[in-house]
Amino acid sequence: MAGCLRSAWLVLGSQTILLEDPTNGYFCTELNLGFPEIRDVVSNRPDQDGVDDRTRYMGARVVSANITALAGAGARIDAVAAGFAPFMVPTARPVLHYVLDRPGTPERTLTLRGSGFSWPIAGPFQRDIQLQWVAADPVARDGITHTATAWAGSSSPPGRQYGLIFNRIYPPGSSAPTAGNIRPSGDLPVQPTFRIYGPITKPQINLVLYSDATTSIGSASINFLATFTIGSGQWVDVDSANKTAMRSDGTSVQSQLDWSTTTFRAIGPAPGWALMALYGSSTSGVSQVLASWQEGWMS
Repeated sequence: MAGCLRSAWLVLGSQTILLEDPTNGYFCTELNLGFPEIRDVVSNRPDQDGVDDRTRYMGARVVSANITALAGAGARIDAVAAGFAPFMVPTARPVLHYVLDRPGTPERTLTLRGSGFSWPIAGPFQRDIQLQWVAADPVARDGITHTATAWAGSSSPPGRQYGLIFNRIYPPGSSAPTAGNIRPSGDLPVQPTFRIYGPITKPQINLVLYSDATTSIGSASINFLATFTIGSGQWVDVDSANKTAMRSDGTSVQSQLDWSTTTFRAIGPAPGWALMALYGSSTSGVSQVLASWQEGWMS
């Protein structure tokens, strides 16, 4: 790729196309990842200069690519332009994958929607193609899903218990609760999805948030009603970004959340982190919560 860009490609379902493919005679002269629009939230100060600025969030970002197909390099220049057409349909949501020349050469992704497609016909030897998309989610996502796990521990008594009768039964001992650490490493805070595995009654996820290694800046909790139970072999996914809760069979259990005590908060970015714990009753040694997230980046 031109400049410092190492590789970039588009994926739409089972289809994949490179933004630059010298073996097929076309080259990406520019890939512009753009910068997100800023959703300004400001108001004039009534009795002094300046404004009160409460801006926090980003809007969409525009992404564009310029591609040149050369017949002299082996390209069928009209075919190259046609190859990008499925990725430009407004109803499609292709995913741009790209790797830049930086430590670790991390792969990042943006989900796009086509907004401009130009390939003027000007002779048989060269075709200049301009592609433009809008990324409704302006955050570049890590290609890797990160996880952290906390265990509720078993509700059964510890050790071995048995009556002095035959046959003697040795029930399993209880396991101690174990906390998990959510440590984002990107540019932006993360809002994980929490998967709670049963058996557990009245599950409660508690998060203690830190701005650095030791400084607590508050807490958040996701609490279900006292009558709510997740059976053995079942799970519930809580999406903290969209504030939804779905059982493993696809049914919504949002009505089972205790909205009077539930709070959702973003975690991080680094050096921020969160200590995660799971509480509940009727648990076993497999009762746990798994937090999963993708790091968010500006570039």
